[in-house]
Formats: sequence, structure tokens, C-alpha cells
Amino acid sequence: MKISDRGKWGALLDETRRVVDVLSEGRARRIEEIRSALRDGTYRVDGKQVAGKMVSDAVRELRER
Repeated sequence: MKISDRGKWGALLDETRRVVDVLSEGRARRIEEIRSALRDGTYRVDGKQVAGKMVSDAVRELRER
């Protein structure tokens, strides 16, 4: 491996870590929003959206077999 390759891989690793950190922060923020809505009794579930996701997941699983 050349030194320049190490630099490229290091930069890629740094960028990957940064992206993971940003995504983790967003996920934590969303979890807290849901937690707060559950506490307040304002959290609502869209049954059609849940059913649609369940069907699409089942279809995907069947295709993977």
C-alpha cells in the first residue's frame, strides 16, 4: 500500500465516522421526540402506513427466498 493510499483511506474513514455521528444524532433526536409524544399522549400511529410497511417487508422477504 502506498502512502497516498493510506491518506485516501484515512480521509474516507474520517468522513464515514462523521456521517455515522450525524445519523446517530438525528436518530437520538427522533427517539426523544417519540418518547415525549408517548409521555404526552399525543403519539399517533397511522395504521395504513404500518400495514403498508408490513406488506412490503413480507414481499421483500419472499423475494429473497
